This record gives sequence, C-alpha cells and structure tokens, in this order.
Amino acid sequence: MKRVLLLAVIMALGISTLKAQTQLDEAKAKFIYNFTKFFDWPDSQSGGNFVIGVLGSDDVYDELSSYTKGKKVILQDIEVKRYNKPGQVSTCHILYVGEDRTAALPSVKDQTGNNTLVISDEEGGIQKGAALNFVLMGNRLKYEFAPSNAMDQGLKFSSRIRDMAAKSY
Repeated sequence: MKRVLLLAVIMALGISTLKAQTQLDEAKAKFIYNFTKFFDWPDSQSGGNFVIGVLGSDDVYDELSSYTKGKKVILQDIEVKRYNKPGQVSTCHILYVGEDRTAALPSVKDQTGNNTLVISDEEGGIQKGAALNFVLMGNRLKYEFAPSNAMDQGLKFSSRIRDMAAKSY
C-alpha cells in the first residue's frame, strides 16, 4: 500500500512538473511571436515567409509551430524551422537558441546573417550576442534586452520593448 501511495505521489509531482514546463514553453512561444510586433526588419526581408528558427528545443518548436499556424507578420506567412545542430542554422528573421545550445551563440549568430533577432534562454546569452534573453523571476517568465545587440544586427525596435524588459543593458 505504501508503495502504491509513494508511486502515486511521484507520478503527481512528475505530471505537475511536466505541466509547468509545457506552460513555460507555451509562454516562450507567445513571447517570441509577440516580439515580432516590436521590431522592424529591412524591406529587403519583406518577401517570402517570415522565418523563425529554433535551435535545440523541440518543445518550444512544437509550441511555436502550433501557436503561429495561420498567423502572419505584416503580410508574410510565418514559417518555423527546427535546427538540431548549430551547423544547420541558416538565414532567418528570428532565432531562438535553447538553453542547452547557448555556448554555440557566437557561431550561429554569424550563420544567420544580419537582421536576425537572436533570443537566448540562459544566463550569459546577452553577453554572447543575443538581443533578448528569457529569465524566470519567481514563477513568471520575463526577458532581458540588449539594445546594442539588436542594433548590431541592423534591427530597429520600439522603445516599448526596452520599457517592458525586466532588465535592459
């Protein structure tokens, strides 16, 4: 009986943790989509699909693909691309780099070309070149913003993105 009760408690905790992670991935997907409203890409990137790349997080990729299905950035359809390895990364408008791939940020930033909004998910991402970095404060998802990193990528942005950031560098 004790084993059954212990197993039930362990399973409940596991499900609770899984649900919290799913909610966190869903929140990241919504943030990433909403960031498109605060940045301007050059006219030269207004043709074809609006590409959002995801490096290293299948769960964020799945949530982002689902959330953006049928949505547009201005007139461009959104296409979400999954990259499993840093060497696979190609040109995109936004690149989300999962926490287990932060070390690769400097090299993948070079592969995306200019005008890519790079978003990281681990402490130190800003110092490695990301313009935005997700942080958990308490149990709330927030972000840090490095305007100089965004400008280095040739992106223009609304001052509101800075104003809403948990921290701006």
